[in-house]
Amino acid sequence: MIRIDTHAHVFSKQDQCIATARYNPDYDATVEQYIQHLDAHGFTHGVLVQPSFLGTNNQAMLTAIRQYPQRLKGIAVVHPHISILELADLKSKGIVGIRLNLFGISVPDLSQAQWKMLIHNLEQLDLQLELHAPPAYLIQILPMLNTSKIEVVIDHFGRALPQLGLDDPDYQKFLSLLDVKQHWIKISGYYRLGAAPENIETAQKAYRLLKEKGFLHKMIWGSDWPHTQHESIVSYQQVLDAFHQIVPFAEEQDLVLGQNAAKLFHF
Repeated sequence: MIRIDTHAHVFSKQDQCIATARYNPDYDATVEQYIQHLDAHGFTHGVLVQPSFLGTNNQAMLTAIRQYPQRLKGIAVVHPHISILELADLKSKGIVGIRLNLFGISVPDLSQAQWKMLIHNLEQLDLQLELHAPPAYLIQILPMLNTSKIEVVIDHFGRALPQLGLDDPDYQKFLSLLDVKQHWIKISGYYRLGAAPENIETAQKAYRLLKEKGFLHKMIWGSDWPHTQHESIVSYQQVLDAFHQIVPFAEEQDLVLGQNAAKLFHF
């Protein structure tokens, strides 16, 4: 049975971090370690996501995918002016989408020519767009994308802010903007929603709200391994155990880990 972890990172402490990085890891997260986690927990496939601190140098991820091309795919970070030929080359190497990590930067104006061309090229190549952003940003970005034909994947429950929770007016507006025909939600990184054990409760409530909105078939799970900036408080086993608390019914677990993710990532 296919089971997919849709969000993990690989890198080395020797990798050159970008000058504006908010975090610089002092350890290695190797593809061999990640594959061991997949095998130990019954996962057949994984999706690697380019970490923000490596910028647009996707080489570590591409090298990892090349080692396990049948099991791994990736989400790249690119310059908005990247050409369609460069995107096609990334796709040929196992990349299935690009990521916009908007923490620490301004909301991009997607009506600008370079962004419009990028979105057009993503449509042409059937590449998805992954958004990692706080609710206040998501409510600005999602309307700019609602006429596009790309699949939009939203990281970590939409990153409700720990100090405001799900009652935050921006998070509530984010929920109101969701369109089951275009959007996917990663129910991952629950520990980024606040302190334990409240973060589990917040994630459980968010999951129920998303189910009520008809997103049962549009939710996917990722371990967020190696849990950057939270390495000391969670492990792969713990995040998987938390998933079973957030999604308590076996039939729904099978959908999230299997059918949903396989459809989105073309495994």
